[in-house]
Amino acid sequence: MREETQGKTAVFIVLFFMSLILHVQFPVFTPYAVALGATGVFVSIMLSASSLTNLVGHIAAGPYIDRIGKKPFIVIPLFLSALLMIGYALIHDRVQLFILRVINGFILAFISPACFALLSAYAKNSRQQGKNMAVNGLMVTAANILAPLIGGRLVEWFAYRGTYWCIGTSLFLTGLIALFYVREADPIVVHRKTPPTLLQTLGDRRTVPVYFIAFTLMYGHGTLFYELPFLTVERGLSAGETGTLFSMMGLGTLASLSLFWLNRFSAVLRTGIGLFFTGLLYYQLAAAVMAIGFKFTLFLMGIAFGLVFPALTTWLAEKTDQGRYGSAFGILSAVFSLGMITATLTSGMIRHTTSPYFPAFLVTMAGAVYLIYDHFKTKAWDEAIKSS
Repeated sequence: MREETQGKTAVFIVLFFMSLILHVQFPVFTPYAVALGATGVFVSIMLSASSLTNLVGHIAAGPYIDRIGKKPFIVIPLFLSALLMIGYALIHDRVQLFILRVINGFILAFISPACFALLSAYAKNSRQQGKNMAVNGLMVTAANILAPLIGGRLVEWFAYRGTYWCIGTSLFLTGLIALFYVREADPIVVHRKTPPTLLQTLGDRRTVPVYFIAFTLMYGHGTLFYELPFLTVERGLSAGETGTLFSMMGLGTLASLSLFWLNRFSAVLRTGIGLFFTGLLYYQLAAAVMAIGFKFTLFLMGIAFGLVFPALTTWLAEKTDQGRYGSAFGILSAVFSLGMITATLTSGMIRHTTSPYFPAFLVTMAGAVYLIYDHFKTKAWDEAIKSS
C-alpha cells in the first residue's frame, strides 16, 4: 500500500512537471514559427499534423500499455521528447520545425494514456477514480496557470531558442523522476486469458457517447488554443501578455477542481452542465452578446473545463473493464487529438472570413444535446430490461 501511494504521488508529480514544461511553449510556438517564416495557414497545418501523429500514437499505445505495462510508456517518451525540444532550438527554417513537431507529436502520445491508465488502476472504486482524476486535474491545471506566464518570461529573458533549451532540459529531468519513482500498478483481471484488442475496446457501445463528447470538448479547446497565440501577432501583445490570457483560463479550472464535493454528483450530470456552459461561452466569444471582458470569459471557460474533464475521464473509467484501461484511455486521447486536428484546420481556413468560435459553439452544443439524448435513451432501455 505504501509503494502504491508513493507511485501515485510520483505520477502526479510527473504529470505536473510534464504539463508545466510542455505548456510553457503555448505562447512561444506560434510566434516562433512565424519568425521562421510560417504563415497562419502553415501554422495550422503544423498543429494539425502533430495532432494527427499524436492521434496515431494514442491508438497504437493503448493495447501495448495493457500488455507491457504503463511505466515504460511514461519514461521513454519523456527522454525522447527532451531531445526533440532541444532540437527546436537548433533549427533554422519552418520545414525543420514542422518535422520535429510531427515526430514529437507521435512520441508524446504514449504518456497521457499510460498515466490515466495507471491512476485508474490505483483506484479501488469509482469515487477513488473521481478523486484521482480531480487531483490529476488540479496538478495539471496548476501547471497550466504557471506555464504560460513562465513561457512568456523565458522568451523575454532567453529568446525563442534559449526557451526551447530550457524546455528540453526540464523534460529530461522529469524523465529521471519518472524512471526512479513511478511504480506499476497491476490491475486485477478475473477470468481473462488474453488482453482485449483495440477493436474490442472501440466496439464497446457503452463508451461511444464518452468519445463523441470528448471530441466536441476538444474541438472547442483546439479552436481556443489556436486563436489565442495569434493575439501576439495580430494585436501586438507580448508573449507575457498572451501567457496571462492562458493563465486566466487555468485559474478558472483550478477554482472548479478545488470543489471536491462536486465528485459526489453523477459524472454524466457534471459533463452535461459543463459542456452546455462551455458552448454558451464560445457563442459569447463569437458574438460578444454580453458586456463582459475577454479575460473574465476565459476564466469562466476554465471553470467549465474543470467541471467537464475529470467527469469525462471518470465516466470512461466507470464504463470500462480494468483490463482495458490502456486501450480505453488511448482511444480517448486519440479522440482528443482528432478534435484538435479538426479545430485547427477549420480555424486556419475560416478565420479570415468568420469567427472560428462560432463553429466551436455549434460543435460543443451538439455534444451537449447528444449527451442528453443518450442519457434518456439509456435510461429508457434500462427500465425496459428491468420490466421485462
